[in-house]
Amino acid sequence: MASESASTTTGVGSTSALTIREIIPTNRTPEVWKDFNMCIMTNGQKKAQCKYCFHFFSEGSNTTLKNHITHPHCEVLKAQQNQNPEAGQTSMGRDGQIFMFNPDYLREQFAGLVIQRGLPFNHFDHEQTTRVFQNTMQPRYTHVSRSTLKRDAMKLWVAAKQATIDGFANLNNKVNLTTDIWSAPHNLPGSYMCVTAHWIEPSTWQMMKRVISFEEFSSAHSGTNLKYMLEKVFVMYGLKEKIMSITLDNASNNTSAMDKLKLKYNPPMGGRFYHSRCVAHIINLVVQAGLKVPIINQMKESFKQMLKDVFKSGDKIRKRYIKVCKNAEKPCYSPNWDVDTRWNSTFEMFESGLKQKMTLAYFHDILVTKNGRRFKKFPDEYWVLIV
Repeated sequence: MASESASTTTGVGSTSALTIREIIPTNRTPEVWKDFNMCIMTNGQKKAQCKYCFHFFSEGSNTTLKNHITHPHCEVLKAQQNQNPEAGQTSMGRDGQIFMFNPDYLREQFAGLVIQRGLPFNHFDHEQTTRVFQNTMQPRYTHVSRSTLKRDAMKLWVAAKQATIDGFANLNNKVNLTTDIWSAPHNLPGSYMCVTAHWIEPSTWQMMKRVISFEEFSSAHSGTNLKYMLEKVFVMYGLKEKIMSITLDNASNNTSAMDKLKLKYNPPMGGRFYHSRCVAHIINLVVQAGLKVPIINQMKESFKQMLKDVFKSGDKIRKRYIKVCKNAEKPCYSPNWDVDTRWNSTFEMFESGLKQKMTLAYFHDILVTKNGRRFKKFPDEYWVLIV
């Protein structure tokens, strides 16, 4: 009896390797399948994987699987019976079953950890890390370089992307997109576009979403260029005929792009819902218009100046205020600054100030008394308006 071909059993380090996309439960013959996992591979096929030696088999024959364990053909089980040193190092797992170290599986888990936690690719690329692993956990561990980890992470990304494309190909209902373009903060060069897909999974009625594009938008933010970038996403994921609506803000370039896409793709319901205006952006426009009322704007700017006097007039003044709060046994909160593009940021700025109203007003009055030319008093009646 032989297991599947080497190209199937090779781990993520092989350029042609199939990897596990998902492990799914199965109700088939419990006395056989207790020793195997039912795996869906990256090519969509189902395979049985031995829990001990990690070899893959066709999932269709229980006899083959049973013989692998009972004869046994499994090298790990033979190692336990015969103490065969060539079969690899084994030990008892936390679940009480036999554990065998698999370097390919370890690399796949490292790559997943780097992606999920946002770690640098050189996170495990250090001789001290290698020594700790070898001396305390697994003598057969070999160090994973940054280039290897990057290559493995990219393979996981490609597999996940292909799984999403395959999923859309089999989806019979419509998809909604949300997208936005923004420039890098802090006067850094570069602009970026993100596209997120939203849909309902028919089998479970669960709302699903995936970020399907996040890339640099190096061209001018015109309607023509935005249309071109969105079309690339449509084609890549096979969504040209499956888009119900696209949510963007009310910028004129977005409206221009959507008008062009309507003409080309003839969306459902005459395109009535093809361009959905972002509700958060509309609320922000309303809020920003309200904040421009002279008395409110004057109060907001005066409040912001008070916070700057206390927290941004130098490290010495800031530390003095922290000491005042500590002596009074009152909390000291770093301020939240209002930003035009965040409709709730002004509220958060006022809220952080109100939490320390007594100490903030007391300390700022001291600054005004000592240096009235530099610091201007925050009117008491403004506190009433803020509350």
